[in-house]
Amino acid sequence: MVVALVAAGAYVILRDSGPADAPPVRGAVAKFVLTEKPAMAPTTRWRDGEGAEQRMDNYRGKVVLVNYWATWCAPCIREMPSLARLQKLLSAEDFALVAISVDLEGRKVAEPFLQQNDLAVLGLHLDNRGTVARAMGVTVMPTTILYDRGGREVGRLAGAAEWDSADAVALIRFVIDRKSGG
Repeated sequence: MVVALVAAGAYVILRDSGPADAPPVRGAVAKFVLTEKPAMAPTTRWRDGEGAEQRMDNYRGKVVLVNYWATWCAPCIREMPSLARLQKLLSAEDFALVAISVDLEGRKVAEPFLQQNDLAVLGLHLDNRGTVARAMGVTVMPTTILYDRGGREVGRLAGAAEWDSADAVALIRFVIDRKSGG
């Protein structure tokens, strides 16, 4: 809602920034789209770098940022250092960052890429068949999805973002600070 007030010949425009309980979406994460009807994360499984089966239920009780990336994706490559910095920044909080590679060649290309680019802090997660990405409705690389403590989607951003920016951290901390959903 936009309201224009006239006071002493000057126009003042007030914008409704949304409900007070809505996460802040602005600046570096202005393209983040809040989920209107939050659904549970899919139960689809992927493999980590050790070959262990992973699923979203493993992260229940934490706020989870899932990022889909590939070594051939230029926007992914640009945003990954900010994801690594975010992981270091929020690692002590009730937060998990899961960066899932959708490279068809899986570990063969993803692991050396992470090592060579000093991104090992992100860990190796593999979805080379795209099963999890499809289950989560990912159609664009990169796509990043934020889940609350209960495993419900808060929203997503299709495309690259600076995930360690003040705006992105404020968005994630807003969800972390809401203790419900676990």
